[in-house]
Amino acid sequence: MAREREKGFALVAAVAAVGAFAYVSFQVLAADRGVTTSVLARVEQARLAAAADAGMMMAIHGLGQEDVGQKWAIDGRTRELFFEGVDLLVTVQDERGKAPLDGLNPAQARSLFEGAGATGDQADALVAELRDFQSADEQDMTNTTAAQQAGLAGATVRRGGFRSVGDLMSLKDMNADLYSRIAPAVTVFFEESGPFEPSHATPLAVAAMSATEDQSPDALDAEQSSDNAPPEQTIVDDNLLGRTLTVNVVARGPRGAQTHRAAIVELTGAKAFPYWIRYVE
Repeated sequence: MAREREKGFALVAAVAAVGAFAYVSFQVLAADRGVTTSVLARVEQARLAAAADAGMMMAIHGLGQEDVGQKWAIDGRTRELFFEGVDLLVTVQDERGKAPLDGLNPAQARSLFEGAGATGDQADALVAELRDFQSADEQDMTNTTAAQQAGLAGATVRRGGFRSVGDLMSLKDMNADLYSRIAPAVTVFFEESGPFEPSHATPLAVAAMSATEDQSPDALDAEQSSDNAPPEQTIVDDNLLGRTLTVNVVARGPRGAQTHRAAIVELTGAKAFPYWIRYVE
């Protein structure tokens, strides 16, 4: 009887050991599967990133073509390309077709904000806040520096002027929805290569740049409506040297994954350095 009981205990121990081994094996397989999935996802993202970079280089090459018939347009239209099994959507935008944030006067700023949907007190506040951000007021900076030296909490020195379009979000009365409508129409890279180019601009940018101090809101609305029609033909500029251009690339994989590249490019015409990347995100 004792031997029979011992066999029973041994059987229980064996079953428990097999169960424990099966559990450990399952955990190892699950972990391996998770690692494999993670590695595959990283490989796919690396492939999409490489394709997006290739799309950026293809756009720069197209913009630098000497033959006008081969040169890419800068009117914001989307080109569909294909690279190593990845779909690419590439657009080129002219920074001179955008409203320069640091160059807007009060009427232009109001037209910009109201055209994007701001009304009443919000529009008034945004105009005042933008004008304040534009100015590098030395007295304010001196006062703030003095406050810092006195040890006042939270005292900071604002340098003045817009460094990026994203600085708009620092305006107290700005919100995400308003920003999403304004951002494509404005720039901090307007530079000095020429005047505003309305044929490359969005209706919002055209309305802002066309505003004057004595222009009524009704006149602005009518002007913006007349500019809503898309251009009848693709616009190609013969000389893009020194002009700042935004290149946007979206790379889409066959299984739905995607990645994005955006850069502001300036063509130089020099053989050693044919282009500069002024900004990248």
